Amino acid sequence: MLVEFSVQNHRSFRNKQSFLMTAFKDSENAVATGNSGAPFVLQQACLFGANGSGKSGLIMSMDTLFRIISDSFKDEQSLKKNYEPHLFHSRWHNKPTEFEVTFLHDGSLFQYGFIYNAERVMEEWLFERPSSTGSQRQIFTREYNGYDYEWDIIKANLKGERESWKAQTRHNALFVSTAIHLNAEPLKRPFKWLTRGLRTISDIGFIGQYTASRFDEDAWKGRVIEFLSDIDLQLEDVEVIEKSYFETENFQKLPTEDQDQSKPILPEHKVFEIYTYRKDEKGVKQLLEFKDESRGTRAFFKLIGPILYTLDKGYTLVVDELNTHLHPLAFRYIIRMFCSSKTNKNNAQLIFTSPDPTVTEGDCIGRDQIWLVDKGDDLASCIIPLSDYKTNDERPFRKGYLHGRYGAVPRLAG
Repeated sequence: MLVEFSVQNHRSFRNKQSFLMTAFKDSENAVATGNSGAPFVLQQACLFGANGSGKSGLIMSMDTLFRIISDSFKDEQSLKKNYEPHLFHSRWHNKPTEFEVTFLHDGSLFQYGFIYNAERVMEEWLFERPSSTGSQRQIFTREYNGYDYEWDIIKANLKGERESWKAQTRHNALFVSTAIHLNAEPLKRPFKWLTRGLRTISDIGFIGQYTASRFDEDAWKGRVIEFLSDIDLQLEDVEVIEKSYFETENFQKLPTEDQDQSKPILPEHKVFEIYTYRKDEKGVKQLLEFKDESRGTRAFFKLIGPILYTLDKGYTLVVDELNTHLHPLAFRYIIRMFCSSKTNKNNAQLIFTSPDPTVTEGDCIGRDQIWLVDKGDDLASCIIPLSDYKTNDERPFRKGYLHGRYGAVPRLAG
């Protein structure tokens, strides 16, 4: 479970900003974790803000963190590709970027982070608080002093070929990524969550074909159709046909002598053609190509796979503008899946952004789950929990928000 994510000097985020999923004991929307470092954690949270406030940027920052963790060992340009300092203050142009994530996984609370610029990793650290002991312990720290790296690896907490892992860690690669590729067994637990535990969706239209790719698995198709039926889409059936890329109309054929020989030939990979069936007035099933379904139906179908995967694994799903193209009742159905102990047995989390505050008027989103993303006149974004606003105003959040009580709304002329 995600507990906290922090970012500094990345895109619109200049000063350090932190997004937390921790909760108070008396919160109706929290689950007990059994770990003294984060006793109660929320299963859902939503972020609101004006267009361009930094909501999508926060999700991009999360994605950048995990992309560097996944790529830095094998790609020497990873840091350079993912170094995007704050542009709107000259003093920050060459400052390093900092990411840190705190998460619960496999009986422990882990705290991992790193600081980097386009050339090198400046600092990196990993701490663990096992639920069994309640005491935090250091796994390793690494800091560049201007000439070399100063390491502090606790031998009792990181057993194995430590000197070899250190020696093979490039200045532009993360130690945790390098060591795991060199079979560092003690790091496999946190690394699994760092590369799989948090999934981000920046654009529902580009999720891909994950939902369709699992139709050959037992019970998967049935779960998908049940999901679709529960929101009254009235689909009789869904058919998925697996093809190689060479069999599709998008296949780029071999160039002839008069064509550009430099164009690459795409390698073979699998794609999935999707068809839906609905009954006509005589009860006969009629076939439709997926592209002929409504945008809402297509968006919902694409979301089903990531949602079911997240619920099955107990991971964290972060979606930008989750309610785009979805009917309000379909959107609420998704929200309720994550706040129900029946459908969310593994304490999965759902975090989403939205420009529409009416989504908070259901029975699963409370004040402690609402965050505001605002951008000041200096074009730096900040993240503020609604709980910071002490008010006796009993009006729904929607009314107060649209009246500008909490900021994070467009400043319209007129």
